[in-house]
Amino acid sequence: MHVLGDIIRLNAKRFPGEVAIVMEERNVTFRELNTQVNMLANKLIKFGVRPKDKVAIYSANSIEWVIVFFALAKCGACIVPVNFRYKKEELEYAINNSECSVIFFGDELEQIIQTAKTNFILSPHLISMGEMTINGGVSLATLLKNGDDSEPDIKVNREWPCSLTYTSGTTGVPKGVLHCHTALIDVWIQHVIEGDVKEKEVTIVNIPFFHVASVHCLIGPTFLRGGSIVLMAGGFDPDKVLKTVERCKVTMTMWVPAQLATLVLSPAMEKYDISSLKKIWYGSSPIPASVLEACLKRFKADFYQWYGQTELGISSVLTPMDHYGERARFTGRESFNADLRIVNEKGEDLQVGEIGEIIGRQSALGMIGYYKMEEETRNVVRDGWIYTGDLARVEGDGYFTIVDRLKDMIISGGENIYAKEIEDVLAVHVGVREVAVFGIPDDVYGESVCAAVVRRDGYEFGEEEIIGYCAEKLAGYKKPKKVLFLNELPRNAFGKVTKNALREPFWTGRRKLI
Repeated sequence: MHVLGDIIRLNAKRFPGEVAIVMEERNVTFRELNTQVNMLANKLIKFGVRPKDKVAIYSANSIEWVIVFFALAKCGACIVPVNFRYKKEELEYAINNSECSVIFFGDELEQIIQTAKTNFILSPHLISMGEMTINGGVSLATLLKNGDDSEPDIKVNREWPCSLTYTSGTTGVPKGVLHCHTALIDVWIQHVIEGDVKEKEVTIVNIPFFHVASVHCLIGPTFLRGGSIVLMAGGFDPDKVLKTVERCKVTMTMWVPAQLATLVLSPAMEKYDISSLKKIWYGSSPIPASVLEACLKRFKADFYQWYGQTELGISSVLTPMDHYGERARFTGRESFNADLRIVNEKGEDLQVGEIGEIIGRQSALGMIGYYKMEEETRNVVRDGWIYTGDLARVEGDGYFTIVDRLKDMIISGGENIYAKEIEDVLAVHVGVREVAVFGIPDDVYGESVCAAVVRRDGYEFGEEEIIGYCAEKLAGYKKPKKVLFLNELPRNAFGKVTKNALREPFWTGRRKLI
């Protein structure tokens, strides 16, 4: 059975001259990629990297990032992809918590590394992804010179931990999620089958590599079919993205709903020939019905909605055929190699129309556990099932619809209020560009509804307009009692709205009910 590093080795035999990676004017074939991966892996083994050692990659997207990833996989090491937006204290936490022995860092992050390194507990080796070095350290360019390009003499076990990914930290301290080769390879295979990945796909990747969706939802599945990856770094610029789609004849991608909304509203949609794009995957957050409708009209492509978590793995898909008719409002149906249930507080399976928590079998695609957090792992993994904290309604025929996060559910006067229901209503208001709904303290009812609204350009209205609009379409107890008007909603690196940042000022010194 294969492990992560085998994919590059086998592609070098099957598709040696085919382009593996494109980034701007540079491209690398599978033969060249495997050669550089092997040279680095063998140097790292001599450098002292051993199986299961934790090694961090703290850098923006690049071809070098991919080389380092697969070299570490061939060493049997455990890769720690660190958010390149982390500041000093966040970086120190991730490096110390993961006990990294080596850090690969982008030259653009050298200053943060310099200020943080004195607080690294294990004094890890520092390797620049470019040319610079720090205090006698080495550079990746140096390690890739005159090396041994034979396959590393290490037999990697499929059950070894190979990835330690830190959650986005929208609540509390980020947790390190451990995965083994088996789970991640199965995610790759799942995407090939459920996502209809074809041989020689050309996949554009705009998602930061520290997020599981980039490597494990896009790069891995594309490489399994001998396809090419088109890498992009920096902010999401619609003009640049669509120009690249045209230039590279991109056939497949994954964009989060916020990126899709940006694209369909951009004048750049009319400037470029993007007819090569046949598959658009999306996920990570709910997509407003208006955005999905606009996307289905503007893009001549099949749409696939994926659902999952870092802890659970990607576990369901809404297929292109499901995007038309009643099922278009659903989240999806479990994939062929996942095992999902929707249960009540007693762990009992629910019937059609009922709402409960999604749980998934750990042994299918799930994590090993949270690194060095045994109590937190026990809270989430129970009797072999991962409890997601996501609330969903059972739709029948295996389909379900996410209605809220358990921690986002608002309890007002004993009534359960699902924030997403109110967000869906406000999302179609002509003057609302974005909205997030959350609970705030209420001395009488325990909690009441608050809506944070971003107006569309050219629209001016106040709190009474939003409250009145909701009163016309929702039961009285669901309408907001307070409305915040913001220039933008706070988001994490993957585009998810961080509702804790909105809630926190209201709950400081008070206890949230859930």
